[in-house]
Amino acid sequence: MNSYIFVVSLHVAIAILGLGPLTALAILTRQPFVPAGVPRPMLPEPALRGFLRLLRVSQVSLGLMFITGAILLAMVHGAYGRQRWMLASVVLFLVLGGGLGLVQANLKKALKPEGSIAHVARAHFALLATLVLVVVIAWLMKAKPF
Repeated sequence: MNSYIFVVSLHVAIAILGLGPLTALAILTRQPFVPAGVPRPMLPEPALRGFLRLLRVSQVSLGLMFITGAILLAMVHGAYGRQRWMLASVVLFLVLGGGLGLVQANLKKALKPEGSIAHVARAHFALLATLVLVVVIAWLMKAKPF
């Protein structure tokens, strides 16, 4: 196996293992159906703290993916850096990082005494948006459409 294939494999493994928890978080932060007029219960504090730990895994993986992506670009002497699909992927990658920051901020607000289930709902919506970004980035990397 040559070094390029090794770094690509490492990049993909980091993406799968690091971003996989986002799907779990999106499922776990989904609010259950409650009848009209019944207040939604707040998630327990240990659950919210666990969600933040899982989110941290994804945030660390973004940093590692950035490093391995930069190594891959260097290995091809920047050839992909001039492609529009790569530029779009990098921009969406940065938006993805911002989305994870938004999720983290809302989960931290939910932990505060004045926090509410609305903060968890906002985190859930941001998680769904980040999952869409992950799918679009993966498609751009594989299809190289433009």
